[in-house]
Amino acid sequence: MRNRNWAEYNKQLVQRGSVTFLIDPKILQIKKCKRRGRPTEFSDALIIMLFMLKIQYHLPYRALEGFAAWIFGYMYPQLVVPSYSLICKRVANLGYSLPQLSHYRAQTVLIDASGVKVMGEGEWKVKIHGKSKRRKWLKIHIAVDAESQQIVAETTTESTVADSLMTHALLDQAGDSVKTVIADGAYDRSNARDVIKKNKARALIPPARNARYKGKNDERDVSILQITGLGADEEARRLWGKLSGYSQRALVETAFSRFKRLFGDRLFSKDPEKQRVEIRTKFLLLNRMNTLAA
Repeated sequence: MRNRNWAEYNKQLVQRGSVTFLIDPKILQIKKCKRRGRPTEFSDALIIMLFMLKIQYHLPYRALEGFAAWIFGYMYPQLVVPSYSLICKRVANLGYSLPQLSHYRAQTVLIDASGVKVMGEGEWKVKIHGKSKRRKWLKIHIAVDAESQQIVAETTTESTVADSLMTHALLDQAGDSVKTVIADGAYDRSNARDVIKKNKARALIPPARNARYKGKNDERDVSILQITGLGADEEARRLWGKLSGYSQRALVETAFSRFKRLFGDRLFSKDPEKQRVEIRTKFLLLNRMNTLAA
């Protein structure tokens, strides 16, 4: 774990509950439409800010409208706040307006995937009464910068999509600065390794326990020889992880744990486009919190 000033870190955690805004006046510019029945046009930046407030403080859309009217009423009494229905409609179109996840030029990235629930009964009800509804999950794929622990890439798929198939999408977002890709055994596939090699990066992926040396002298063969030389047992694989740097992969598990503890393991959005915006916005908030607490 990185060295941390715990007194300062605790102050930053307290600061997360602070409602202090530094607002660019351009965000609040409103275009009034002349056509009858057409709603007032609010900037995408304002809708994004309100959506972040909804996520951070776990507000329903109607409560978000009231919260925004109360907050901005003190600073800008004449400001018209968008209605809850307008915010809900505009969220689906924010995909191209959201800022970049991170500006870090990561050299070592850790990639993995985890699931979030979009429908189905709660865990307690299922345990006591059995499954009563079809449970549906989405799979979130992310790439984490090993040095800063910032999420530098993310994409969302159906739960049936294999982890290794999304390697290309993650590396495209992470940029051409990536030199090493660390991933678990789910990425020990030729498609994932070929994509990493094409991006001129080194793949640090543990081979399967029954993997055989093929004589190609590639990264996979080298890993097999190293594990075999250390004893070819579980202790050998753990030791290989420490010596090779693969043990850093735990940081991506930490990122998912932090994500679910802060925002839960269920999405409140039902529309697929809104779900993608919701997930990306949550990672933007997570990166911001990580920066403040660094």
